[in-house]
Parts: sequence; structure tokens; C-alpha cells
Amino acid sequence: MRRRALILVLVLLLAGGISPVTVLAFARPPQADDCPAVHTVAAGETLASIARHYGVDTTTLAQLNDLADPRKVYVGQPLLLPLPEGFPRADWESHTLALAETFSLLARRSDFDWLTLARANRILNPEALLLGQTLLVPPQAVPLTVHIAPAGETWLTLALRHDLPYWELVRHNASPPFAGAAWVAPGEESAMTDLPYPLVALTLSPQPVVRGETSVLSLETAELATCSVAYLDKNEPCYRQDATHLFALLSLSPMVEAGEYTVDLTVQSDGAELALTLPLIVAPGRFGYERIDVSGSLSQLTDATLMETERQALDAVADLRTQQRFWNAPLKFPVQAAISSYFGSRRSYGGSYNTYHSGVDFRAGTGTPVLAPADGQVVLAQKLAVRGNSIMLDHGWGLVTGYWHLSAIEVAVGDWVTQGQVIGRVGNTGLSTGSHLHWEMWVDAQPVNPLQWVEPFYRFPSPAAGEVTWTPD
Repeated sequence: MRRRALILVLVLLLAGGISPVTVLAFARPPQADDCPAVHTVAAGETLASIARHYGVDTTTLAQLNDLADPRKVYVGQPLLLPLPEGFPRADWESHTLALAETFSLLARRSDFDWLTLARANRILNPEALLLGQTLLVPPQAVPLTVHIAPAGETWLTLALRHDLPYWELVRHNASPPFAGAAWVAPGEESAMTDLPYPLVALTLSPQPVVRGETSVLSLETAELATCSVAYLDKNEPCYRQDATHLFALLSLSPMVEAGEYTVDLTVQSDGAELALTLPLIVAPGRFGYERIDVSGSLSQLTDATLMETERQALDAVADLRTQQRFWNAPLKFPVQAAISSYFGSRRSYGGSYNTYHSGVDFRAGTGTPVLAPADGQVVLAQKLAVRGNSIMLDHGWGLVTGYWHLSAIEVAVGDWVTQGQVIGRVGNTGLSTGSHLHWEMWVDAQPVNPLQWVEPFYRFPSPAAGEVTWTPD
């Protein structure tokens, strides 16, 4: 099997006479000669340090970004910088660089050349552009559609095949077409990327991703393919939406260090293997601290061995990679109630804060119906020591949810449930100091923040028709 190993490196060729090509690189801190129109706050930076870096007055920078408290900037926050003269900010819009997006194609959408676009964004370093960097771009003048060229085509044959003027193709594309090359034509706008065959489109979003949450890697291919990802000592499969669309769900522990990591993507098609290394930026997020004081018989349930044994048993149940998908995003809340404890909070049971809250607690009265947030199969329905009456659902594509401390269980293992169906009742069983629902979620066996999944954080396509057909065991 032939192997094509590629590392996506962002290169902006500023030498005269050379066509600019951009392929995204690993993210890195800004260098002294970088001066974009928008700066994204990195870990350890303050407004004062950013102002010194670009030679800008701190007060001016705070006023430009309407900062009520200049001391409070956060990692990943975009900050506007003063533009050079001649570039009215009101007429330009911000654009976030996606994976493998080309700088020259961004310029082609407007009436400006790429050198003007570079000057407007103060791009001085040929390696300055980063994944997720925000650029200011002029209003789009010409919508462009990206196509992948098959073998043996010329601009004339492509023009005839797509009923397009020959001169328009030549004007918008600098190089002759070759098999697997991306080329653009006037028409409805689409993502504009230069990607190696068989990739047609590739996104990794959200980026940066907060600790304890999930980033989605989406691939579109020109032919049938399979893929897998390796990141943070994990190796996970991609899930198939249809013949040419694949997804990988990158789930992060809330205990991982914030910073820059890599994702090794392997794509296999027609006997060939393509390897790409992609950047993954992890933001710290904010987590509280909770001290849980228990007494009497409940204190026996805080035994470290008991808690760890039960946790390992549940993790084994959640270690599922069902290739069918039964959910649609966003999911629904299992109850409508106030939140009393958030995911990721560092917890102490009378000692050090060496654990974290692996779910979300809802303050609800005993007997309140608990609803399935999405379609799925019941994979656990039993009474546990620490978690009391418990239910777990497999929703497919590695997504599993759990419900603890119930007063009643109204489903059995193997049952098929639909979104909104009552599966149990809120209670106060197990290690619980009051009536509430603990809602837990795993993605590819990693506990993640369920609240991300009740928001439209990513526009997933609807499940394919064949995915929602359920046949009981």
C-alpha cells in the first residue's frame, strides 16, 4: 500500500512572481514581526502585553474592542487592532481561517489582489497565518464554488462540461487542472480549500475547544474512504454519514492541560493511504470547586475503592462505538430544572480536590419524569451502590448518556427508547444528599460536558435514513 504522509503547513509565498499558496500549520505564539488586524488572545497574555507586542496604546486597544475592564481578557478572545490607513473597517468583515484554507482563494472572492489583503491584515511573516486566526476580508464580490478535477481534463473540457465561460475558469484559476486538484468557478459560494486527494472538504470545529468538550472532525471525500484519528494517546474510528462524508468526535477530559496538541488523521481509499497531522488547540475553560460533606451511612459510600470500582464498571459499559447514529443535534434536556452543579467542577469528599464532577446535576423533586434526550438503546438499568438507581443509553456514534440517583427505573436493558420518552423518575438514591438528577455523557468512552450537546455547537447533518432503523437483539 502506498502511503502519502502530509503535514499541513501554512505557507504564504510573498516573493514576487510566485503564486501564493496557503496550507495550514500548527498554531504557535505570534512572532515579533506578525501584525494582523485581529489578534487572538493566547494563554498567559494580557491586554498590556498584547499592546506592547504591536506597539499600540493599551487605552486605544481597550476602546477599540469596547472592553469595560481591560484586565479581563480570555484565551481565544479576538481583539481588533488598528488598521492601516485606507482600509475602512466598516466595509470589511472578519473571517476565521479553516483547515487548509488558502489565502489566495480568500482574495479571489473580492475585487482585491492577495497582496492588498495581506497589507490590510499586516501580514509580514510568510508563516504568520494560523488555524483559527481571524482575518479582515473585503465584502465578497464574486461567489465561488470549489470543484475537484478528475484526470485528463483541461480548462476547455471543464468549461464545456459545466456550461461555464472558458475565460472565467482561466481568470479564477492560476494553474492547469490535474487529477485531484481543487479548482473554482463563479457560482454559489462553498468552502474553498486546496486539499490532497481524495479529500474534498475538511473541518475541525470548534477550535479552540474547551477542556471537557468535543471537537468535530468532518471529511468529505471524492470517493468511498475510511478514516481514523489519533490524539492525546487515543485512537478512534471515524463514523460514516454516507458514501462520501465521515465524522470523528474528538472528546477531551476536563483534566487535560490547556495548550497545543496534534491530531493524526489517516484516510484510506482505493488501496492508498493519506496521513495528515492537524493542529488541535485546547482552551482552559472555567471550573469551580465543590466540597461534598456526608455523614452517617452515606460516608461509607465515599470509600475510594468502592467509588473507583463502580466508575470502572460504568466506563466499561460506556465503551461503545456503535456505527449507527440514532441522535440528531442538539439533544434535549432530560429534565427542565435549575442546575445545581456543573460538569468538570473539582470535587473533594473530605480530602483533597483530586476528582471532578463527571456530569451535570439538576435540582428537581422526587418523582419528576426523566426524558430520553435522543433516541437510543438501554444498555444499563439497575441499582448501584454509589449512583443508586441508574440508567445508561447508547445513542450511537460513541455517544452514551447516564442518569443517576433515580427513584424509579421505567425501562429495561435492550429496550429501544425515543426522544422525549419517560425512562425514569428523579430521586435521592445512592450517594446523594438531596433529590436531584445527575446527567452524565460519554463520547468515545470519555466523559464530556453534556451542556455542550444541548446547544447548536456544530451543524450535524440529519441521520441517514438507514441509520434510524432499529432491530432489537
